[in-house]
Amino acid sequence: MTIRRLTICLPAVALMLAACGEKAGEMPAGAATTTAQAAPQPTPAPAPATAAAKPAETPSPLPPTAGSKLASYVGKYPFDKVDGVAWNDHALVKAGIAASVKDKAALKAITTLDGPAGPIEMRGGKVMSWACEAHNCGPHQWAVLVDPRTGATDVCYYDEEADAAKSRWFLSTGQEEKRDGNCQ
Repeated sequence: MTIRRLTICLPAVALMLAACGEKAGEMPAGAATTTAQAAPQPTPAPAPATAAAKPAETPSPLPPTAGSKLASYVGKYPFDKVDGVAWNDHALVKAGIAASVKDKAALKAITTLDGPAGPIEMRGGKVMSWACEAHNCGPHQWAVLVDPRTGATDVCYYDEEADAAKSRWFLSTGQEEKRDGNCQ
């Protein structure tokens, strides 16, 4: 019984897989044809040029992250969703934070603590979000700055208990530096 089902199902599955993602009239590379000779496909005539014809699209000089729509978050809060995804849940934001912040305690605070947040803004050509720990905003805050063209992420982390005069900056280059003041 099982062999009979396999005999019936396997050709159907193979046919479906062969057709996946292919455009009508195209054969997958390496696929065998069912006839000895396939009829030649007519070459479509070029469309006549018109004044309203669109110019051919050229590939974007921007890297793939440019399509991430991070700039769409500007003016919204980190919990507001763009295309169904909140800023803090966006894959590029999460990956950027994880890649830049090497200190486990700072990373945990930035990614897990809930608290107030300001509206997302553009600062120095980067999309920036700012947030802080609930009921401890002044002494414990962070900011995430993502370049919408490259995905490069810099993260500011301020913990007054560790250093009241300086914030720690985890840069996309892998470097860490201290800067005067907090993350605002």
